[in-house]
Amino acid sequence: MAGDPAKTAATGSTGTAGKAGTAGKAAGSRAGSAAKGRIARFRATRFWRWARWPVGAGLAAGFLGFVAIVLLYASVELPDDPPELESSVIVDAKGRPLAALQKDGLRVHVDLEDVNPVVVDALIAAEDRGFRDHQGIDPRGLLRAFTNNVAGGSTQGGSTITQQLVKNSYLSSERTYRRKAEEALLAVKLDRRSDKDDILERYLNIVYFGRGTYGIQAAADVYFDTTAAELTVPQAALLIGLLRAPESSDPARDPELATQRRDSVITALVEVGDLTAAEGREARASELGAQPVKPSVTLSADVGAHVVEWIRSQAVERFGAEVVYGGGLTIHSTIDIDHQAAAEASVLEAVGQPGDPQAALVAVDSEGAVRAHVGGRSYEELNVDLARGTDGGGSGRQPGSTFKPIALAAALEGGDLTLASRYPAPPQLTIETPDGPWDVSNSGGADHGNVDLTTATAKSINTVYAQLMVDVTPETVVALAGGLGITDELQPDPALVLGTGEVSVIDLASVYSTFARDGERIAPYVIAKVEDRDGQEIYAADRARTRAIDAGTARGVTHALRQVIDAGTGSRAGIGRPAAGKTGTTQSNGDAWFAGYTPTLTAAVWMGYPEGPQRTMTDVRGEAVNGGTLPAEIWQRYMAKVLEGTDPTDFEPPPPELLELPELAATTVVLSPTSGPPGTRIDVTGEGYEQCVAGWFATLDPGDVTSAPETGSTEPSRAAVLEVPLAATEPKATVTIHCDRGDGAKPVAEAAFAVDIVAPTTTTTSTSTTTTSAPAPTTAPPPPTSAPVAPTVPATTTTAAADPAAQDRGPAASGG
Repeated sequence: MAGDPAKTAATGSTGTAGKAGTAGKAAGSRAGSAAKGRIARFRATRFWRWARWPVGAGLAAGFLGFVAIVLLYASVELPDDPPELESSVIVDAKGRPLAALQKDGLRVHVDLEDVNPVVVDALIAAEDRGFRDHQGIDPRGLLRAFTNNVAGGSTQGGSTITQQLVKNSYLSSERTYRRKAEEALLAVKLDRRSDKDDILERYLNIVYFGRGTYGIQAAADVYFDTTAAELTVPQAALLIGLLRAPESSDPARDPELATQRRDSVITALVEVGDLTAAEGREARASELGAQPVKPSVTLSADVGAHVVEWIRSQAVERFGAEVVYGGGLTIHSTIDIDHQAAAEASVLEAVGQPGDPQAALVAVDSEGAVRAHVGGRSYEELNVDLARGTDGGGSGRQPGSTFKPIALAAALEGGDLTLASRYPAPPQLTIETPDGPWDVSNSGGADHGNVDLTTATAKSINTVYAQLMVDVTPETVVALAGGLGITDELQPDPALVLGTGEVSVIDLASVYSTFARDGERIAPYVIAKVEDRDGQEIYAADRARTRAIDAGTARGVTHALRQVIDAGTGSRAGIGRPAAGKTGTTQSNGDAWFAGYTPTLTAAVWMGYPEGPQRTMTDVRGEAVNGGTLPAEIWQRYMAKVLEGTDPTDFEPPPPELLELPELAATTVVLSPTSGPPGTRIDVTGEGYEQCVAGWFATLDPGDVTSAPETGSTEPSRAAVLEVPLAATEPKATVTIHCDRGDGAKPVAEAAFAVDIVAPTTTTTSTSTTTTSAPAPTTAPPPPTSAPVAPTVPATTTTAAADPAAQDRGPAASGG
């Protein structure tokens, strides 16, 4: 029976398709098997066994991170209005209001259309070039900042203008990854809700520009006495350049840094095409032109303008301007209003007339707390804080002889010298240094003879301290100065001992307070603690103590400095109770100082003209100003006032060995020759006699022969010539070295000399007996023309102590 063609065709087609499908399935099965095999082989490799856990962990972390971001995005709400701002206050050590930081700072709202467009251009070019295009965050900037931070580089925020607006409006300034994540998510929400120009307007009205100013309008007024609409290109660039560090880059504080920041913004404007190269060059060539700083705080006690500004700047640096001006902080300072008022009154009484020099004073208590701080006669007259040196916008000043106690401390700390060690004190002295001859002279050209270090300190004898500096070495003194409290960089120059370096008043107060604290240093601090608006402590001062010098050394320095007030150059500083201090005056009376302390309080006073020591104080109200005049009187008035009504306390005495002459170093004596007939000349040499400043000589006994005394020398090597008397009859003689260190001449070393006595020659005749002796040489042997010739008999060397009591004294000395 013939089949149906259609059916046959269908059946054939189906069969063919079925075979093809079967073949495809087989091929797919083989391919799948191959792929599974490759996967299986890959999983079996060493790499996969090592990498599977990190890869899995990374994928899991990425998934969890994505989930966390989604949840955080859903939970973080963009507030409708910024939180309420609250002023911060500064109180003194007793909780009394010292100053109020103005609520909101200085704010003047301005519409964006009333701001010169160059301000907006500068802001975008310098801070966020993708502002018009991104959605509130810059992913590449965030990734770059995250990578840099994780790698340990400098902290970077990667913030857009929108993120900065969010941080300033809604968040704190804490630097945590959670806060950064919240900032980014809120920025995205704000960008979706607001127009770009609205964001720019809000940002330019709340951002902090320094000097207590918020917003471009207030900044234009405070810095340039103009409006935001009238700002020029260089003015706008300077203000935008301030945003990242408004305090440190203020043109009044650091004009060089302010210029660099301004010029970098101008360069950015050129790079994005908002300025031509020629316009950029013209803008960079212009002067900064910023106005002087004006107070941004309100004094509550009418004292302490300079110190309040110091406290404010520290708080802004630590917590940020937004928190300081709007966070409701209570800043507990160490300042005592009574001390501050007494300090300012003492200064004004001395230099309160027009044309008078300026003066600065810093007082520090035994715990390192700054109790009073006067940065100048008037804050309004001089915005520079003269007490803080370069940190206060000015410069350091040469301390004169107030630096000498640092060299004294180094000498006593070394162990080779004591306060009884003596030096010659001629009116002039030339010392050879690596840089050439150094000429030193005493004040008034006075010759003080030979003096101990206590007297040299009390009378501030330059020629003694110049020798001491060479003996101790400038490098040692510079290193010790840093440990005692000098933060300025000093060069190891011998002249440093006379105060040729530059220091600040607060650093010198720190050094002297370390002496008062028996050698323990506490860095001076002016903020004791800070509380937030809820009364929670968010900062406390570091009161760490470090041992700078031995307690005995510090007490030795104090003993010497007491003589300065009791009977030396600082007699005008006497306050009727135990006190120690030092005067200091620079060349031609350019700077004058007095720094001193009681066991509980230290104060340092400086006087001079702000323009520098080239303007001298040779005639101030008819008197030449030096450290022992007006500075000592300012110190005396302040200390007497604030210590009135308190019981006086005394200093601990120094170790007894520091008041005695140091043990004489091992001494030697060498004779050349060591034997000879009467009339022989003996060359006497020796080592170890640097302490024999008052006198050194040699004697020969028997015979009572004495060399010419040598005085005023600190050289360790000495030499003398003795001659054996022609009438000598004893075969043995002794050469003795005598040393006078200011306490009388004492024998310290001796050596034996053998006298060749020739026996008489006897001639007998039948009629008489004649006795003759060998003639003695009529002249001594000629002196050696170079180094002494070694004798045929070994030279005799004897070592002796200065005196029996020297066995109980301190270590050997290296210099007088």
